Amino acid sequence: MTFQEACQYLGRELPSPSSLAGSRPAKPQWAPRATATPGDLWQTRARAMMVGASYNLFQPMGERMLGWLTEKRGLNLKTIKAAGLGFLPIDRWETAPAWGLVEVLKDDGTAKKLWFPRGLTIPLCQNDQVLRLRIRRPKSDGDPRYYLVRGSDTRAMILGTDKPVAVLVESELDVLLLSQEAGDLVNVVALGNAQTRPDQETADLLNQSQLILVALDNDQAGAKESWQWWAAHYPQAHRWPPVAGKDPGDMLAAGVNLRVWIEAGLAEYAGGAIRPEIVPEPEPNLPAGVCLFHECDQASYHDAALTCGEEGEIVLNLAGCPFDWWHKTPDGWPVEGKEMKCES
Repeated sequence: MTFQEACQYLGRELPSPSSLAGSRPAKPQWAPRATATPGDLWQTRARAMMVGASYNLFQPMGERMLGWLTEKRGLNLKTIKAAGLGFLPIDRWETAPAWGLVEVLKDDGTAKKLWFPRGLTIPLCQNDQVLRLRIRRPKSDGDPRYYLVRGSDTRAMILGTDKPVAVLVESELDVLLLSQEAGDLVNVVALGNAQTRPDQETADLLNQSQLILVALDNDQAGAKESWQWWAAHYPQAHRWPPVAGKDPGDMLAAGVNLRVWIEAGLAEYAGGAIRPEIVPEPEPNLPAGVCLFHECDQASYHDAALTCGEEGEIVLNLAGCPFDWWHKTPDGWPVEGKEMKCES
């Protein structure tokens, strides 16, 4: 006799499925994780270390690291300097109180010192605050590959807040690269790893985003997080995994155009409905003959205010220009050799 037949024989109603399953506790409501701004003393020491490490990066001792950043990771010097990336050539140890931190004791009762391993320093700065120091250690030094200095804040690195689309990645170096290549199209967020949940600042940005491209590393952990947690909590989130590699850095090394990859994601999920506002650059209001090659280090030529005297008078001798890249006058006066002349 089945359970259903037994209930009918006894004249009892079948219990509802919910009563059979029993009462299950409700899932806890997700809330953005808390972050903590480091104290003033910690920030003072961190800033000093950051400045020193940045100086090291552009010295002979940092030549190899700088070459890796530019040649392997695709970062230009402007991006590297703006991010405050640096280099520590040797391991360092300092006391916790010197950084405003409480001492932690080892098993033998002695105080643990703060460790600053050699490697690439990756700070997180907001406004005038230094919130984090992360150090990427050489592969030969073993694990952990990325070391978070004690006392650092763990909030996400966010580059850009004014676009309708946000792209989520794991690594801070990848965030710098994507912002460099497509920061005019999207906001970019580095979570730190695939399992990290948004802090309040990140949650606010994502809540106002019309589209979220989840580009976590193209591995098992990244795929799992992309399909499950993000889709469940942000209906505008869509998986947009890296191609030809596990992350944007690998993609660049494989020859993938990252900007085209981002544009493809926008086309796939926005269908052209989301178009970042493009603000046209103002027309330069330049005097006749001013050099438009802005990376030229000849500052005197940048600021040259040329005035036309009498017809045919030589306005400026261009022999000192190291590139010979000169702009015609607004009225189309030609450049003759290395001299610019007024013409009627």
